[in-house]
Amino acid sequence: MLDKCGSRIAGVLCDNRIIREEDKEIIVYGLDALLSTLINLVIILGLGLILGQLRQTVVFLLSFAALRVFAGGYHAKTRIGCTATFIIIYLTGMALQHYTPGIIVKPAAIGLAVISLVSVLIMAPIEHKNRPFEGNEYKHFKMISRAVAVLQTLLVIAGVIFTGYEKLAYCVSLAMLGVTIVLVLAKKLEQKG
Repeated sequence: MLDKCGSRIAGVLCDNRIIREEDKEIIVYGLDALLSTLINLVIILGLGLILGQLRQTVVFLLSFAALRVFAGGYHAKTRIGCTATFIIIYLTGMALQHYTPGIIVKPAAIGLAVISLVSVLIMAPIEHKNRPFEGNEYKHFKMISRAVAVLQTLLVIAGVIFTGYEKLAYCVSLAMLGVTIVLVLAKKLEQKG
């Protein structure tokens, strides 16, 4: 259904001479990716509202997306698989954030951030066979993923030590852990295939 929606929109844009016929395929791909991302965003924000953890959800989403886009990692074969994988990572993160005893939150936040930082430094970026790196993208993504991971780790440390926002800092470190998980999954599948 989502494929048809992107195709229909691109068809209308092409019919109205807003885009060229030769650009239609790339526009369909972009629209499909955009619609899929919007659906995932609505689902996750809806879950955040239902769970009463909207602020934590927004912090998790922003942290995860900022790192994931440059680090790469596991890609499911279908949109449903992608959505399901992300929902599992998100719900696990929210459950850990909610149920971790307060006394453990600070060391857990810093520990997970450091472990995730090391993982990004070692593994990222990971190329996907359907979207190989072009030109100097590998070097560029490596530099940016490292910078984002360092910045997030510093935010976690600052949030835990200086600001009293240890729960939100923990959300950042859990999002970083989510990216680490998709990096490890991609590496494992790469070794298998």
